[in-house]
Formats: sequence, structure tokens, C-alpha cells
Amino acid sequence: MLNDYTIPATAASKLRGATVLTAPGTIIAFFLLLSLSACGGGSSPPDTKPATPTASPTIPVEPSPTDAPTQQPQPSGPPPALGTPEPTTAPLKPDTSADPALPKPSSENYAAATKAARFLTQASFGPTAKSIVELMGKSQEQWITEQIALPQTFHLPLLDERLEQIGLVPAPETEEDTESWLRDIQRSDIWWESAIWGEDQLRQKMAYALSQLLVISNVSDVLFNDSRGIANYHDILARHAFGNYRDLLEAVTLNPMMGEYLSMVRNEKANEQRNIRPDENYAREIMQLFSIGLVELNLDGTVKLDEQDQVIPSYGQDDIKNLARVFTGWNMATIDNWWEWTSTGDAEILPMKAFNAYHDTTQKILFGSKIIPPNQTPQQDLDSALDIIFAHPNVAPFISKQLIQRFVTSNPSPEYVSRVASVFNNNGEGVKGDLSAVIKAILLDDEALTGHTSAPTSFGKLREPILKIAAIWRAFKAQGVPVSNLDNENSPIFNNRLRFRGTDREFGQRPYGSFSVFNFYRPDFQQPGAIKDSGLSSPEFQIMTDSQMITANSYTSFNIFWRDTQNQWPKSELVGEGWDIYPSQLYLEQEKALTENPAELLDRINLLLTSGQMSKTMYELILDNISNYNSATGEMMIYEALLFVTASPEFAVQR
Repeated sequence: MLNDYTIPATAASKLRGATVLTAPGTIIAFFLLLSLSACGGGSSPPDTKPATPTASPTIPVEPSPTDAPTQQPQPSGPPPALGTPEPTTAPLKPDTSADPALPKPSSENYAAATKAARFLTQASFGPTAKSIVELMGKSQEQWITEQIALPQTFHLPLLDERLEQIGLVPAPETEEDTESWLRDIQRSDIWWESAIWGEDQLRQKMAYALSQLLVISNVSDVLFNDSRGIANYHDILARHAFGNYRDLLEAVTLNPMMGEYLSMVRNEKANEQRNIRPDENYAREIMQLFSIGLVELNLDGTVKLDEQDQVIPSYGQDDIKNLARVFTGWNMATIDNWWEWTSTGDAEILPMKAFNAYHDTTQKILFGSKIIPPNQTPQQDLDSALDIIFAHPNVAPFISKQLIQRFVTSNPSPEYVSRVASVFNNNGEGVKGDLSAVIKAILLDDEALTGHTSAPTSFGKLREPILKIAAIWRAFKAQGVPVSNLDNENSPIFNNRLRFRGTDREFGQRPYGSFSVFNFYRPDFQQPGAIKDSGLSSPEFQIMTDSQMITANSYTSFNIFWRDTQNQWPKSELVGEGWDIYPSQLYLEQEKALTENPAELLDRINLLLTSGQMSKTMYELILDNISNYNSATGEMMIYEALLFVTASPEFAVQR
């Protein structure tokens, strides 16, 4: 059912008889744009009415002399990575060394190679020839253990270094709009370079998955100027990727980017005279999206029903109101009084700090019976509330199922969800929320390893656009472009920048660029037609529009047909500092050596991009087409083969 997807006509026209590559039916995907409200969006649980908007104070009131912060600003810079040696801020560089030979389909170890390629497709941003051969020499569990132990690639220090290189102050007290654009382009470069060239693949892939659960976005004006803050937020997700989910919830809650995005920053206790009510936005979303969901769940992720076969809301409006009072009294770490307003300097990276005078100290009750006592500090209230939320039985299945969807399959069986959720609840040592144990349980589960054969009509997931381009770039050693200030001929040239920020135009998606707190797509979205009729979920189809398919494949084609990477890039073709998207160059020297034998070339592409699972029909069609070229036109043979494979449904669906 997940192959119910039609190849774009522009690519199909080049494949003689290519319609056999598609399963029956056509895509009717549509992009549901969820409007981002001023406070980040959100919806109420089934039994409630929308929360009353928070009114802004009409007259600024200076804090009282007793309004002292209870938490002092912490030193800037990234903290040590959890569960790893010292973090690395080494420059990210593309690999141009020779690849090891990949096993041929006729060899006895080819099955091991396809197994390794499938696993790396799930666990990383895509397999490479080196990573396939390396994994063939060890167990998958050993690979995970080694990945967890690798130093983390931190984005923020790399961003600060690059900002200085192009003449910008890393943490200015004021920012011009043009500078904000340049800053975010540098941040985007680093995200792509760490995803494609970074060694800590599992950590970065986990951070990307978590960024789609604990969403912030700079699509709105709220975070547009906060590139350092977003880079730091990514580092926090990566740092906690193998830590405890309870600790991650607290780090995210106190992060100023989340505070700005979901309006917890400067949230103050009720004041009837000034018509102030605690802001309910973050209180709602931390329950609905970050922890327990809207309805009560069984351990296997299925919905609990009451005696009347009705769903049971997991929280109500009273819970939202009480939790909103918990989240009062927090503001930026760099200010000394409540009414200062700043998002510059280190304000965007330091955890928010508490101001007692603006915190609601009355008793709060959550989920009907969980009492948070009165007269606690803001930090004590926050700790109590997060402990109560984290103890909710929904957390394990709610988070586990979505992580499975991000790594392995859109439709995990209830048994698969139950096994992973059980590990979430207890890692074997009595600890709940151990994400290192959870990711091992997800990737090493029998369903993850064999689902493509045991449940071929329901297992797998549509590759989202970011992961499609990442797989191509990793498999064929994408090289960056040289960047310089084109208005100054004496400006230095910075080589190997993966310039790919504007992907929301071509692909409908870019990192930290969703249109709302609900991510690019919902985990329970069902593509109308055969998929929905079969009761299957297909989250990524929500952004798969007709125009997106055409533009994405056209851009991918442009990327594949780009210049030979061995040629010197001329000065006249430098990429401007402010250009937000430019094609990388694929390093195809290994492929050029195989153009004397088209079958060997296609075998290599098959293993790298489709884990050796290309159907016989598709393989023979492509081989027949590229065999029309000879060694003199070998580059076109490579380009055509790559174009046909990357435009096909068999590459589009991760199995």
C-alpha cells in the first residue's frame, strides 16, 4: 500500500515502459497547512473548549525590590555531551578517499551487505560504501554502542566560528535583518554538513527525530532572528539523544527558544486588576504533543475505551489551567528585572531563569488527584509538574511509537510498540525514559529487521524530502560549494559549504522550518485512497503534493547532472554569502570506474540507495536504458541511472 505512488511524468518519460515501476493507483497527496497562531498553535482535548487567550499588560510595572531571580545565568557554551567523551567542534569535511569494494549480488556475503544497508538507512542519514563494509564486520548492537560513545558534533561553536569568519559578531546586542538572514544560512549549512559528513550519525539522526516531536520553528517571525538559539536547541536535543527523556523535557521547557515559540517566557501569575491570566499555550502543548497525547493509551499504543466504547481524554481544561500556573515566573537569563526585553547576546542560548514575584505560589492539582503543594519556588513547581507528567502511563507508548515512525515504519504493530514502550518504562535497571535503551529497542527489534519480508504491504515509510536528499548526498559523497562575498573581490573564499536552506520551496520541508508546532505532518495522517481505506497511517504523505513531487525531482535531477567534481570551480561561479540554496557536487569517481560494466554500476547504486531491494522489473528496465551508453559517454550512464532510481517509488519508500 505504501507503494501507491506515481513516478513524475518528467522522469517516467525517460524510462521506456516505466509505468510498470508504479503500483496501482495515483497519489492524491495534499499539503495541509496548519496555521501558526501568534502563540504557536494548539488544540484542546476532546472534552474541553479552547483556552482563553492571555491578555498583555497595558502598563509596565517595575518589579518590586524582592523580585530577585532564583536562578543565575549559566556560563555560555555547550555543556558536555551526555554519555559521550569530550564533544568535538572539529571542522566538518567531505570524504574523498577511495571506497572499499562492495559485495556483488553473486557473492556469499551480499545478504550481509543488504542487511547492513537496510539498517544504516534506518539508523543514519543514509549508508555509504564505507559504513556498509564496516557494519558487516560487527553486530548491529555493537555499532549502536559505538555510535553512542562517539563525541557529539556541536553546532553552536561551529556557527560562532563561521559568523566571525564572515565578519559578524556571534552574539550581538542588536541585529539587522540582513544579518539575520546571513546568520541563519550559516546555521543551515552546519546542519546539513553534520548530517552528511558527521561521524555521530545516530545521535544527529535522533536529534532530527526529536526536533519533529519537540518542535520549534523559525518560519514565524518569533524565532527568525535567533539562529544561535536554534543551533543551541539542536545541540540540546543531540546532547540528550541518549539521555533520559525526563531530563530532556526539562531542558526543552527552560530553553528560551521554546519559551519564545510557545509563549512561556514572561508568563506571569494572574492579576485581575491588570487583566492578566497565565498563558496556557505551553501547558497545552507539553501534554498534547511532548508527552501524553490527547487520549489515554494502552502500552501498545492503541486507544483505551471506556465502558461506552468512547475514548478517554488524557487531560482536561482544568489541567491546562493548573499547569499554566506552574509555568509562571520565567524570563530570559540575561535580564535583571522582569520588564526588560531582550533576545540578543546570550539570551537566546541560556536557560530561562525564575522571578519569584511573578510566579503563582498557590496549590495546583493535575490529572484530578496529583497535588503540587503551595508556596514552592518556580523551579520546585516545575520539577513537581514534570515528574507528574513523566509518570503518566501514556508517555512510554506515545513517545515510543512516534520514534519508531521516524526511524523504521509508519505502521508499527501494537506488539512492536509494546516491546519498545516496555523498555521506555524500564531499561532493565529500573530506569524509565532511558533513550539509549529505547533506540536500541527500536532498531534491534525483529520487526525492524524483518518487517519488509514479514509484512510487505504495510511495513516501511515514505522517505521525507530531507532524508531523500541526505541519502543521495551521503551515498555519493556530496561536496560543498565555495562561498564568498561577491560584493568584495578581496573577500576570502570558504570551500565546502552545503548550501541548502531554501528547501521548503523545492521540497516542502527544511530543518527547524515547520509551519506550526504540529510539525511538517501529523503521525496519524492517512493518505486518502488505498492507504486510508486499509487503515494505515502515512505521515510523510501529508507534504507530498503534485507540485512538490515535480519540483523536488527536478531539483534532484539538477543536482545529479551538476559538474564533474574534479574540475576546479571558477571564481566567477562563487556562491554568494546570502544565497540560500545551491546544488552540491556529487563525487562520482567510484562510479566512473564502473562504466565499462553497466550491471556493476547499477548493482552499486542498488545497494547504496535501495539496500539491494530493487525489483527485477525495475532493475532490468534501468539496465536496458543505461546500456545504450558506452565508456565515452559514461558520465551520462551514471546520471541516467541515478535519476531513474531516485525518481522511483522503490527509492521513495524506505523498507
